[in-house]
Amino acid sequence: MTTVAAWEAALTQMEDELDAHEEQVRLGEVASVPVWEPPAELGPLPAQLGDRVTHLVQRITLLTTFVQYQLAATESDMAHLAQQGQKGSGNKAIAMFLDSSV
Repeated sequence: MTTVAAWEAALTQMEDELDAHEEQVRLGEVASVPVWEPPAELGPLPAQLGDRVTHLVQRITLLTTFVQYQLAATESDMAHLAQQGQKGSGNKAIAMFLDSSV
């Protein structure tokens, strides 16, 4: 297998894995993402694949940033809920809404 073909196969594998992780995030699923280890026999990145790698890195960065914001928001929500639970308002009312357009 040529260096270009080997790199193309490795990048396709990374893109497929990233597609799966993006879908998991969209569905709200939690999954561990293993560190990607390139095959040892790849050699240097061929210049013609530079744009593809740049796009892949941008996608990974966007997904990472999104997940970090979601984690921070969840931690904030959890802290707020814990604080509300400690106050113990005692109100057991349940909010109900009626859609009058039906």
